[in-house]
Amino acid sequence: MTDYWNQIESYSKEYRQIITHGKEHIREHTKKEHIKNEHTKKEHVKNELPGNTYFLNDGSILCIPRMDGDNRFPYGENGFNFWAYASGYMHANEGLFSPFLRAKEGQEPGIGFFAGIKEKDDYDVLSLLAVPMLDESKFHGIDRYTVFNKTCAYYITEADNMRFALRVFVDETNHMYFSLLTENLSKEDKELYLSAYLNPFLCNSVYETSENRWFRKGEYIKEDKDLLGRFVFSINEDLSRTLSVTNYGVVNQAITLEGGNRLLKEEATTSRYEYVGGSYSSLHSSKPLKQGNFQNEKHITAFNDIAIAGEMLHFKAAPLSSIRVDLELSYLVHSHNAEDYKGLIRKLQPEYIDAMVNGNKEKEEADKNLLDVSFGKGIREDYNESVFTYFFDYLKKQVEFCSLIKGYVQLSEGSLVGIRDVFQALEGMLFFKPEQAKNKILEALSFIDPSGRCPRQYSLPINEHAMPVMDLRQFIDQGVWVINTIINYIKFTGDFSILEENCGYYEIVDDKRRIVKKSEIHDSVLSHMLRIMGYLIHNQDKITGCIKALFGDWNDALDGLGVSMDGQEEFGNGVSVMVTLQFYQNLQDMIELLNLLSYEKTLIEEYEKVMETIEKGLKEHAVIKNKEGELRIVHGWGDKKSYYVGSFCDPDNASRHGLTSNAFWVISGMYEKNRTMKETILNAFAALDSRFGLKTFEPYFLPGTPEESQGRALRETQEKALGFGRIYKLPPGTAENGAAYIHASAFGIMALFMMGEAKEAWEQLMKILPFTHEKVSCSPYVMPNSYGDNVKLNIDGESMQDWQTGSSNVVFKIILRFVFGFQPEYQGFFIQPANWIPFKNYEVDMLYQGKPLHITYENRGVGKRNFLVNGKSGVTIFDNVMNIEKLWVDKENLEGDIKIIIID
Repeated sequence: MTDYWNQIESYSKEYRQIITHGKEHIREHTKKEHIKNEHTKKEHVKNELPGNTYFLNDGSILCIPRMDGDNRFPYGENGFNFWAYASGYMHANEGLFSPFLRAKEGQEPGIGFFAGIKEKDDYDVLSLLAVPMLDESKFHGIDRYTVFNKTCAYYITEADNMRFALRVFVDETNHMYFSLLTENLSKEDKELYLSAYLNPFLCNSVYETSENRWFRKGEYIKEDKDLLGRFVFSINEDLSRTLSVTNYGVVNQAITLEGGNRLLKEEATTSRYEYVGGSYSSLHSSKPLKQGNFQNEKHITAFNDIAIAGEMLHFKAAPLSSIRVDLELSYLVHSHNAEDYKGLIRKLQPEYIDAMVNGNKEKEEADKNLLDVSFGKGIREDYNESVFTYFFDYLKKQVEFCSLIKGYVQLSEGSLVGIRDVFQALEGMLFFKPEQAKNKILEALSFIDPSGRCPRQYSLPINEHAMPVMDLRQFIDQGVWVINTIINYIKFTGDFSILEENCGYYEIVDDKRRIVKKSEIHDSVLSHMLRIMGYLIHNQDKITGCIKALFGDWNDALDGLGVSMDGQEEFGNGVSVMVTLQFYQNLQDMIELLNLLSYEKTLIEEYEKVMETIEKGLKEHAVIKNKEGELRIVHGWGDKKSYYVGSFCDPDNASRHGLTSNAFWVISGMYEKNRTMKETILNAFAALDSRFGLKTFEPYFLPGTPEESQGRALRETQEKALGFGRIYKLPPGTAENGAAYIHASAFGIMALFMMGEAKEAWEQLMKILPFTHEKVSCSPYVMPNSYGDNVKLNIDGESMQDWQTGSSNVVFKIILRFVFGFQPEYQGFFIQPANWIPFKNYEVDMLYQGKPLHITYENRGVGKRNFLVNGKSGVTIFDNVMNIEKLWVDKENLEGDIKIIIID
């Protein structure tokens, strides 16, 4: 128990240092008071983030309660997500299977912990989490705070010379542990109870119906030899018409008493009604908690009440002593044997739990060393070196989280595993966990159709006989991300053997009804890539040479370009310029790869001809000119090229700029062919700029109809043929509709770096990093997906969500590629930091094809960039596009330990 206690003591000390110097109410401080405390504040809270959040000295995250948002952190491995919120809300799911459901804001939580302090005939009740909110006015000052690290969540409550700390931990088998440490910090005996409330769901669903309780049973079982009993849940569910299973959950418990502490009595119930005090009561107003007892201890509950695990443990706490209570919830799914749950029953040992926690910390430290980064002093105060260092570490965690999802992260039936989402994330994770990236690549490839058509989303089958749920809408961009990621995997790892791995397919039987069947075809990863390329070529518009939009592209809210005007077919020949540019890059990459493999020349020549056609089509059709001679790269055009989007005159008569087509003109390599487009692209970025970064479109879209001059056929077709699709249904200034949708903003930043505009790129990067904002509505230590901006609607920088967002992997790749300068190729790698870096120095440690690679940057003010490779001067190449000197390192000449020093 010593390690646990020491950890809590350390967190408590740092928390005290922060609030002592005015940080508890920093927002209420007058300017004069703020200035008075500024010197001390810098000393103790230099790692402050918005939202009452701080990086602590060990990199942990301190969260102090706030009412304008919530922070959260995911625990678990390989797609199991146990979400811990700073507010105390918690929920968990692995794909569709949900051990705990999510409660909405203000609702009764599924997990609760309470303490009752004896006062005469009843108890003063203290919630040990910020939810549910209780009347706690009898306590003289309550301090609540939450600490997240990559291993555990800690919920700490201090009141009236008592300190309660709840540690939440998930092991590698998805067992959930709740360790409650209670300290009597006074010199007097205290009589109190500790109460746990667990309402597990344990079903293959992300929401509850009124019928779930009918198939759920909870029992409290205590044998004579046990100090405490255990709770056993059984949940029956039908996975199909022919397959019924039972899921089991077991809550094991243990108590550790120190010194003169005594357990006075134990009360337990499996009835939610009994715990909260009736069918129309809730945890917010539980009479049993106030009274300190359950009226009737119901040890079995089924059918007409919700079975829960609830108990009160009454103690006499000696002065200056501690009590520890541990609970473990483990579960077994899809059982057919009524005795199976007994394998989950065990004697819980706190020492074993602590050893697992310490082992997990060691594993996280080892993972950190796979790609370890340290920023040196920034050139200005807002370039805070320690905040950047800690943030990058959590950014890695976010990229890994997005890479390994098993679906249903958004807890809706439509939230599956997105092809574009997961492959973009994998392109980031492969730099520090390449083997796991490879496995996920192989998993995802097995869900595409033999035609090369990728689903928009897939799910893992619920059992070996079931067909997966898929989103089969033909968003044309899915395959381009697949090609890009596999190419970069091979360049970084040198693992060409992935091309020979065998994968299967799912054949699309009926895409409207989302019916698929497992194909008998199995072939190589390379064959999958070639089929994807064939599918994209098949969807090349024969008139313009560009790629058809079909259902849409990356900007899936703009899903109207592909609609057929005459209604005779599902899709017309409307085009996505972004996807055309992405495919142009795919063709370059595949030609390079196939030449390395000495592949048949006829296919290479075909790809070269398609490239020429696309390049010609883009120049002729994607770049338009107005009467004043101003150029603009459009987002795309509709069927029969009847209208543009992102043009001088869109269907709503707006002159509009789009971000992604401009960004990918650079990213794809088209810009290198004609750098005179730079002014056009920079003008577009200037028009799209905002206080929160580059917007996806400017101006936003509003509902409207075309003018008469645009033709009767266009007016009479469905709304989507206006060229917009559903995007205008989003409030102006939110998500993709005229806001800084950060994923797209990051594409623009990448383009700025690639054009040699590093200072402007950094200005835009600082705008999108959450810790640079005055306020945020979600977790400020990872990337959100957008910043809303519509003051008329009281939308002022709020975000839709955090954690699961593609912005994380693009920001990660920007930092790796343009700040640290690491760019892998087949025969070696470039070191190419941008021509403006706002830090005096930095250090990067990573593994490159099994060899340690150490990169150090130092700004010595020498006026010219130099490179040292293991102490010897490196040969540089001048990059005219990025306007930098860069170093080429041939992997054939590498030593066992690679040390590179960059000197400015």
